[in-house]
Amino acid sequence: MFAGLALAGAAAAQPINTGHVEGQLHSARAAVAPGETFTIILRQQIDEGWHTYWRNPGDSGEATELTWTDPQGFSFGPIQWPAPEPAPFAGIVNYGYHGEVLMPISVTAPANARAGETLTVKANVYWLVCADVCIPEEGDLTLTLPIAAAGRDDPAWAQRAADRDRILAAPARRRGRAHHRRQPGAAFNHAAHAS
Repeated sequence: MFAGLALAGAAAAQPINTGHVEGQLHSARAAVAPGETFTIILRQQIDEGWHTYWRNPGDSGEATELTWTDPQGFSFGPIQWPAPEPAPFAGIVNYGYHGEVLMPISVTAPANARAGETLTVKANVYWLVCADVCIPEEGDLTLTLPIAAAGRDDPAWAQRAADRDRILAAPARRRGRAHHRRQPGAAFNHAAHAS
């Protein structure tokens, strides 16, 4: 279960680029105590002129999905969705994100984790990214978390995580929608995808 000793003593992750979106996991904690609840952030950096979708995408689109494939004993809450922006196209009203978007996730470390070792969690991420066409993209993310007797904040990401109440959406009624995941890399016409 444990992935070895931490090299730098701080949480670490590599970004992925799926074509039109760079994605990365960030931890609010540079080191995590056994049993501690803390925040991981899924960050999307979306190419100019493109957008991804909110949990309720509107007339068309699909929400980002994050599937933990190797949780290493961690317990993960759902994505906490930031307030979206309108993404109109050809008379269709959609809701989503442009530029940088931060999606917080509440996480609890395993109580039996041992100080001095590290855990590396893995997740598959899928998003539909659109301009005048829509392209399903996906990739695999990893985040290595050092375990310490006393957790400590990440100097850059602790504050961004603390600001999450400001970036989260107010509760909104979800529309019932049939969900059909598109094949990654297969472009399709945005307007034709309206439901």
